[in-house]
Amino acid sequence: MHETIKKYLNELTVDSKKRVTDYFKDEADEFSLLISKIIIPLQNYISTIKTPEKDDPKYIGYGLMTKGANTLMAGFELSLNGYLWEPPILLRNALEGFASAWDIVHNPERLEMWKADKNFKSTDSISKAKEITPVIGPFYGLLSQMYTHINQKNASPSFVLVEDDPKLQFFGLIRNGKENIRQGEIYLCLIITFMCLQMTELCFHQYINEYETLEKIPGKQYMKNKVTERHKKFVDTAMALFKDWMDNPLSKL
Repeated sequence: MHETIKKYLNELTVDSKKRVTDYFKDEADEFSLLISKIIIPLQNYISTIKTPEKDDPKYIGYGLMTKGANTLMAGFELSLNGYLWEPPILLRNALEGFASAWDIVHNPERLEMWKADKNFKSTDSISKAKEITPVIGPFYGLLSQMYTHINQKNASPSFVLVEDDPKLQFFGLIRNGKENIRQGEIYLCLIITFMCLQMTELCFHQYINEYETLEKIPGKQYMKNKVTERHKKFVDTAMALFKDWMDNPLSKL
């Protein structure tokens, strides 16, 4: 077993990830674009700060969202590496981080709770973030109940069908020809990353030249949500996919 695991780490996982990444090339391109659009305004913001004030809400948000971008990337890489249960746990953590950042930037009382390091609960930030993006609630519930909190739904290890015979999947190895079995995890990454990008754009809109998730209302100081035609095809695929899930997050809307 020891030698088998070493072979997996040094050889098999490299081949498996490449095949899955090639299979989901368009999705990988879209994820890369969304993540870059999160990072760019954060970089633009921090480049203007000579002496950061640790209690400045935007600086706190910058830290949380930069950390969250890495967490989103880790979840996506685990998905490309073939893991089933693990990526959504990271997505949940990232979503809480971005929601907390948005909450701290926009709500002074929440900033004070954060600064006092007392009674600040990131789950409360999820509840507040539902006011701007209602779909956050159902997806956060899915990530929590189906993947993070241990129960009968997620108590079994991952299996892969091989000629109609279920085989235990050790680690993230995806057998040749089975690359599509992680479609659900890949699309969860896209949807959650889009939500996180929207919260980033709301917090750091002054540092963005072109919005991906928001649209200014002419003559108003307000913005409204938008989905580009490019991204809409991924949303449509995700929505059709999630309808067949036992815990369909769309049914909660």
